Amino acid sequence: MSEDTWYSRRRARWKPDHVRMLLIAESAPDDGGNINNRRFFYDDDLTGKDGLFREVVRTLFDNPTLVSGLGEKRPWLEMLKAEGVFLIDLASVPVNYHSPSRRFAALQHNVEATTSLAAELHPDGIVLVKQNVFELLNQSILAAGLPLLHDQFIPFPASGQQKRFRERFARAIEKLPK
Repeated sequence: MSEDTWYSRRRARWKPDHVRMLLIAESAPDDGGNINNRRFFYDDDLTGKDGLFREVVRTLFDNPTLVSGLGEKRPWLEMLKAEGVFLIDLASVPVNYHSPSRRFAALQHNVEATTSLAAELHPDGIVLVKQNVFELLNQSILAAGLPLLHDQFIPFPASGQQKRFRERFARAIEKLPK
């Protein structure tokens, strides 16, 4: 199953010419069937539910104050693109409301394709976000000779895991070639 064009257009807009750091997360968040509720790492608008975006920016850019609102992500997306930071998802469709078994199957189904896409992007370093993403992808990424920057999972920055995410993400990016 391919990614919805709403997501792929936004992702393509912010793809850097050279991917210095590739982030691989689980999937875009499900909109619950209401496209007016869609949110995404690469959407221009910043909401209180953009935890991954907020914590990536805070870690990379010395903990700036982020203000929610229409178009508030654009300057930060420009900075991420300029720094060569790019995010892809293991699942091409949102899986956060799937049952655990259906979610696992959808993610596992995409391991080979995601590893191939990561290789095509030629990143200087890769960060896998979320425990299940790490468990499913780390061996495939390493077997493909790709530069994984960490050897333990980095939690998704929600449900009180923000500090742990920042700590582990910061340690991973220290290994990124200068």
